[in-house]
Parts: sequence; C-alpha cells; structure tokens
Amino acid sequence: MPAAVEHDGNGSTPGFKRASAAYSYAQRSLDRAIPPSSRQNAYDHISAFAAARPVLFSLLVAQALLSGFPVLLFASFSVSCLVFALGAAILFALFWTGVALLVLVPTLLVTASIGVLVWAWCVGGFVVARWLYHHAPFGADADVQVKAGGKQVNFVKDENGLDGSVVDKQTAE
Repeated sequence: MPAAVEHDGNGSTPGFKRASAAYSYAQRSLDRAIPPSSRQNAYDHISAFAAARPVLFSLLVAQALLSGFPVLLFASFSVSCLVFALGAAILFALFWTGVALLVLVPTLLVTASIGVLVWAWCVGGFVVARWLYHHAPFGADADVQVKAGGKQVNFVKDENGLDGSVVDKQTAE
C-alpha cells in the first residue's frame, strides 16, 4: 500500500513547494549573473544560427553534449590537483617555518642576552674609565711616576694624549 501523501488543500505537496522555492532561487541567481535581456539575445542568435545552418548546429550540439562532460571532469581534476598541491605546499611551508621558529626563538634569546651583557660591560667600562680620568692626577703636562706593589707605573699626558707604561722595580734599577 503506498504511503499517504500530504496535501495542503490546494493540491500541492511539501516537496513541490521546496522544488518551486529552489527553482525560483536559481532563477533569481541566474538573473543576477546574466540579465534576462542578454539571455534572450543569446537565445535569438542561437536559434537563428540553428535555422540557418542546421547540420553544423547539430554537429556542434552533439560535440558539446558528448565532449562537454569529459572536458568538465578534466578541468575539475586539474583544478583539484592545483588546489591540493597549493594546500600541500602551504602546509609544508608552515610546518618547516614552525620548525625554524623552534630554533630561531631560543637563538634570539641567547644572542639578545649576550648583547645585553656586552652592552652592560661597555657601559660599565666607560663609566669606570671616565671616573678614573676625572680622579687621576693628570693635571700637569709632565711625567708622573707611581710606585705600587713592586711596580713602577709611568704616565705621560701631553698634547698627543695620554701614554703610559708599567715597569718592574727590580728591572728599573
């Protein structure tokens, strides 16, 4: 026994309503893509060509119907291969970029730390040298000799700048 079919009173079924809605949606989409006047113009040209050259028109229609499907399959295969290859290439590049970042980040941390240490050492050396320069007894343009810890330190400050030497006391005598 066939199943009962629902009717809404005016003879249409829910499936018919859905099909009608889908058809009207497709028609609206087609009208947006290609205006009805352009479609009618193309239909007129095609029917005029079919009336003028029926043999050539039938050959072209047969070729389009029989060759169109394999051409569409090939085109979809080509596009699919291209999309897959691009996707695989992007994933490959992202993977190796991630691996490289796993090496780069610790390397940057180490080099940045070393850079800060070298900078601090240079600044500290500059501060100590400036303090020594301001507090050392180099006020006169003459030789200064300091004896400390068994060594003799000689400083000379003149127009050429600062010069100095360290000599053992035992070798100086």
